[in-house]
Amino acid sequence: MYDGKQVLRFVNNYKTKDLYLIGNEMNKRIGTGNYDSERTKFNVHYKDINKSNLYQEVNSILEDRNIEYSHKTKTNILNGVIFTSGPEFFMTLGLPFKESNRIYQSGDKKGQNILVPDIKSKDDIPSEVTKYFDCCMKFLENLVGKENIVMAQVHYDADTPHLQAYFLPIVNEVKRKCYKRDSEGNLIKENGKTILLRDKENKIIYESIKGNFLNNDQFWKDLGGRNSFANIQDKFNKYITSCGFKLNRGNIGSNKVHQTKLEYKINELKSEVNYLYKDIENYNNALNKSKKLLENNIKSNNLNIKKNIIGYNSKDVEKLIDYSINLEKLNNINESKLDNNIIETKPTILLEHKDTLPEPEEESYDYEEYKMVKTKDKDDLVL
Repeated sequence: MYDGKQVLRFVNNYKTKDLYLIGNEMNKRIGTGNYDSERTKFNVHYKDINKSNLYQEVNSILEDRNIEYSHKTKTNILNGVIFTSGPEFFMTLGLPFKESNRIYQSGDKKGQNILVPDIKSKDDIPSEVTKYFDCCMKFLENLVGKENIVMAQVHYDADTPHLQAYFLPIVNEVKRKCYKRDSEGNLIKENGKTILLRDKENKIIYESIKGNFLNNDQFWKDLGGRNSFANIQDKFNKYITSCGFKLNRGNIGSNKVHQTKLEYKINELKSEVNYLYKDIENYNNALNKSKKLLENNIKSNNLNIKKNIIGYNSKDVEKLIDYSINLEKLNNINESKLDNNIIETKPTILLEHKDTLPEPEEESYDYEEYKMVKTKDKDDLVL
């Protein structure tokens, strides 16, 4: 019998342009999550940066350790990881939860109240919960190298407690393509292009180079390539079980993939959109009824007003005042009518900034196998 579902998620495509937002999300708790500032003081910091921001920290590490890497904007310079489970698991460990004023908009728990940690002091955090995250941190250190972890924190101020960490994909050996060279070692070119060395079967020849490299592709190839996530899931489940925690590994070999935080947010917004459409329709119907009443009232008013020698009489003045008020109301109604298209704005903004969103915090995951999918730049491991 399991106490919860295993959630171990990686994102391996953070660029230098993402570092500033990641740093703010980790240190200033500014991001897309539902953060409770009253619980932020209970967050645990396994590893913090020494520089003023994450960008400077990463550059400092690469320079101080003489790590070779590609200085391009599309280089995947940082990886992120989340260790967590659902509220049910943490409640079995003794962590108190309470109902929030929000409900799940999608998923298996659609319509149910979202549970959040009810932590008022450090004493509310059981030792078993601390032990769980200590074990997760130990597993990560053994997997990626303790020296390569840039930031690592346990967040108790989010909807679901989790260990969130970022690390550099460092390897000690890379394979590089070989090119034709002359006797002095200079590259030979034909029509201005270098020539690849190939074997008798016309396959490209590679050479292994040892050193200190930041190479995201090689890092995940060393862990199993397309099977890397599945391998890590298996290893973690075996390890966390040996630590005394009963977590469901999930269906091995399933084609389902985990939602990213962006996907979760969009699905939640889509559910809210359906309600907004109904609200807007009802709102506009009420406005239209008021508009028709005012239009009929304006048409029924006889504004055949005549000015005499001493000016307008009192009744004519009242007519003008009522007419002016009704016109103003009618104009306000026209300005108040809602356009259904406005509720599509938020999902569009999320999509435009999907690459800079931090890791998921909500309990919104499919606990199945990860997939490798093809992107424009490379094979990305998508959660």
